[in-house]
Amino acid sequence: MGGTLALVGRELCLFLVVDASRVPPKQRAAFIGHAVRRAAPFPDPEHDVLWCGSHAAIWYWSRDRVRELVGMPARPRAEALYRGDPPAGDTTELLAWEAITPDGASPVFEARVWRKGALLASRWWSAPPEQAAWRAFARGAGLDASASVPDPTPAPLRRRSLAEAGAGRVLALDASGQKRMIAVVAGGLVLMLLAWQAGSLAQVTWRIQALQRETARLSEPLEAVIDARERAESARARIDTALALWPAASQTRLLAEVKRITPGNWELVSWHQPAADALDVRLRMANADVPAIVGAWEGSPLLQEVTPASSGRPDEIRLQARLTPLQVQLAEAPAP
Repeated sequence: MGGTLALVGRELCLFLVVDASRVPPKQRAAFIGHAVRRAAPFPDPEHDVLWCGSHAAIWYWSRDRVRELVGMPARPRAEALYRGDPPAGDTTELLAWEAITPDGASPVFEARVWRKGALLASRWWSAPPEQAAWRAFARGAGLDASASVPDPTPAPLRRRSLAEAGAGRVLALDASGQKRMIAVVAGGLVLMLLAWQAGSLAQVTWRIQALQRETARLSEPLEAVIDARERAESARARIDTALALWPAASQTRLLAEVKRITPGNWELVSWHQPAADALDVRLRMANADVPAIVGAWEGSPLLQEVTPASSGRPDEIRLQARLTPLQVQLAEAPAP
């Protein structure tokens, strides 16, 4: 059992990013598990994570659904962690590979946005995305929505996961780190002066005192800047917390949006919100164009990470999506 590894396909996963910078390292695993359980539209979530410093990129899925497909004891891992290469810098990429399914090979196209070594966004399609679908993804990831779709890059299966290859390791200095950096630089300068002027102890002593005074003088405005930044970040966190208490959209607005964007003739079978930021809908329609419906939903400013799922009936389609947070909607709204 320990040697069997089951890669969970990207088409079976939802994606989530979590900032754990304010969580102690020993508590981050529990924090991530709680965040996944809150976000998952199913009661049995499992997940895999790529840590980028204190930033977590998470793929999660339904445990029972994966166990049913695998049919044997196995250790599940997200296939996305075994595709692509560690980023060389800030980049937006479109990866392409073939997933093996019970029905044969199925193409997968996954878009990824990397910034400062952190994976900030991921979305997949079963065919190369059209410009409208790419524009919706770019807008949700904070990119230039007018940019063209990049050429797909082949992503063969890796022997080691991105986490093992060192992707996402970010060095970030907080306020205390910056102060330590000032101390290191000051100490290095002191050593240079001592080596250069070893024959004149009085001159070295004078220069050390002058350097200490200069370091103290330069540290005061720097510490003021650091304090101001910390106050701004604290205020931003309070604002985000307040916005998070508001629902992403009212039921009336969501119903009107689904009616507006969903193409074809359809009948609403069920409407369910398993979590405050999740939506699970069943629609009855004949000959449903699933890619067109998913693309229309992902183009909405209220919905993201849309995933089609089987409803068990040939004339029904089940759609699962996350609601775009209210703070993101406000940030992306056009200026009046």
